Amino acid sequence: MKLAIYREIPARLPVSRLRRLFDRLVRSEAGRKRAGTVNLIICTNARIRTLNRRFRSVDRATDVLSFSLDSPDAIDSVFGEIYISLPHVRRQAASLGRGVFEEILLLFCHGLLHLFGHDHDTKRRERAMFERQTQYLKTLSGGR
Repeated sequence: MKLAIYREIPARLPVSRLRRLFDRLVRSEAGRKRAGTVNLIICTNARIRTLNRRFRSVDRATDVLSFSLDSPDAIDSVFGEIYISLPHVRRQAASLGRGVFEEILLLFCHGLLHLFGHDHDTKRRERAMFERQTQYLKTLSGGR
């Protein structure tokens, strides 16, 4: 599986950490199905609001959206896309006392877990998904 990163707006990104996180998560979550590409798109609030309205019927900007597209076993496929609104992330990170890079990594991990079938639609599944998310982020930071 490959990761492609697109910036619809200028952005500094923790690219090497994004790639390490991606590699770890794919090794654990994808099993043998490791073909295809995941696109990470860094976008504006307007773009993510349009996507949120169109696909979720929610007319507001959000931090992250993920979309499963093709089967993960097709070589030239796009397995999924993850959209992260950089302006939303900047405000959110500041309000939570986190760095922008850390917030991007957290949201990227969250989006990847959704692509691999995890969800937080019940309390039990939410707890399991967020624990998994925390573990991946801890391994990325050396266990801290």
